[in-house]
Amino acid sequence: MDQWLNSLRTRYWPTALAVLLVVMLFVLEPAIVDFFQKGHFNWVSLHSLAIARHSSLANGGVGYSCEWLHPDGATHLEYFNRYPIVFAVVSRWLLSPWAGDGVAWLYAARQWMNVIFVATALALWWWLRALRFSRLVAMASVLFTLSAPVVLQYRNMFHFDQPALLAYTLLLLVVVRKLLPAQPDLRWYWWALCLAALSGRSSVVLIFSLVLPLQRGLDGPRGRLWLGVPIAFGTVGLATSYNIAWEAHLNAVAWTNTSVVQSAMRRLGLSGDGFSERNLERTRWLGGALPKLIDYITEFMLPLLLVAAVFVLTRLIIRRRRSSSAVGSITAAVPDQALKYRRQMLWSTGGTAALWVVVMKNLFVFHVYAGMVLLPFLLLCMAQTLERLIPEVSAALTLSEQRVTHCTVLMAGSALAMVLLLGPSAQFRPVTARRLLLESFFSDLAGYRRGAEDRVPVQRDDQWFPRSPYAQCALLDAPLLNGEPSPNTLLSRPPVFPSRPD
Repeated sequence: MDQWLNSLRTRYWPTALAVLLVVMLFVLEPAIVDFFQKGHFNWVSLHSLAIARHSSLANGGVGYSCEWLHPDGATHLEYFNRYPIVFAVVSRWLLSPWAGDGVAWLYAARQWMNVIFVATALALWWWLRALRFSRLVAMASVLFTLSAPVVLQYRNMFHFDQPALLAYTLLLLVVVRKLLPAQPDLRWYWWALCLAALSGRSSVVLIFSLVLPLQRGLDGPRGRLWLGVPIAFGTVGLATSYNIAWEAHLNAVAWTNTSVVQSAMRRLGLSGDGFSERNLERTRWLGGALPKLIDYITEFMLPLLLVAAVFVLTRLIIRRRRSSSAVGSITAAVPDQALKYRRQMLWSTGGTAALWVVVMKNLFVFHVYAGMVLLPFLLLCMAQTLERLIPEVSAALTLSEQRVTHCTVLMAGSALAMVLLLGPSAQFRPVTARRLLLESFFSDLAGYRRGAEDRVPVQRDDQWFPRSPYAQCALLDAPLLNGEPSPNTLLSRPPVFPSRPD
């Protein structure tokens, strides 16, 4: 018994801490979030879920947000899935048992995103371990990096960026394990690249396939590494063409007039159609783009900036040079080959992050959460900083490095728990008055859906749900009448959303 307690105290407590944080993550998820809150969380979740709900085999798995019914009887399917269909189709299948209950369906969707978030954290930890960071330094780095308020705020929002981040992280793990060794197996890289390209908003994967071959010192035939570029771009091209073909077929329009093509033109800065003058100004580098991008990037960098500040302050206090015997005692045991891998990953992920910000500027300036693709680079910077900080603090406080490392992990876990309990994500746990109003509304909505006649349209109302113009598309199983109804038009009338309490 004493031996088991000693093992728990010295070796297994980090695992217990990780399990505790994961349990907190799932237990603290409210059954109903505060839909009175402003911001992307409610809008994007309901919009993306509407696409997933309509990702049926009848339309080839290519989901759309809404079915509009015009007064003349013509139908139009609005806003098709811009990304490879895999995540939307899988989500539709996983969430289908709760599709008839709005509260349970939305709750299950958020917990599904929490599962992906935890899987991403585990994959990031494995990646650092593959780069030969110690078990505890890797854990502290992951916890600190993911404790950024913006990360926890959007961790459970249903959208297409988080599965892409998970796929990108797994691709990085494959690169370290199978591509960087002296005898690389490029088949693993090609397959991982192909699967990552199908994950969701896969622009980061495409950019990485271009940046990685530019790395010097990569073993193996460089020409075969460049083959990953047409594999990645070809996979995304085929998947996107599939979506375009289905949209053109279902809406009977030319492929150039599909929402998928028009959206891509706007996001890549090739067209301003659909943007107001105010939004166009926001996308200009010398207009509103640069300050906004710096602000958004800083939100993700906040934990790294704080740890780096502590590192600089510690160096200034103890006035030691890099040649100090205390510095680098952790890295002294790291093989040169692992240090080489770290440099290569630092440049690859850093180059990918910088190029992504430039290429996807028109997306990032409007969607802060899309910046989560920067996390692998920031995580690696965090791990490098902690690996140098811990010996410095150990020397300054005359404590063992093991004790300082343990305290660092505890502080990282405490930071994540604190932000989870008190940070921006906590704002979506409604107070009692709002929760009771929302419970009553969703109860009425469930009764309405049980009694609604099939295919009877609902008057389109972008204000039916606060700040969520696609809510009707996600929560109602009916076409939306887009226009003024004729006198003899039969309409179904869903319950009215309650007014926001004071």
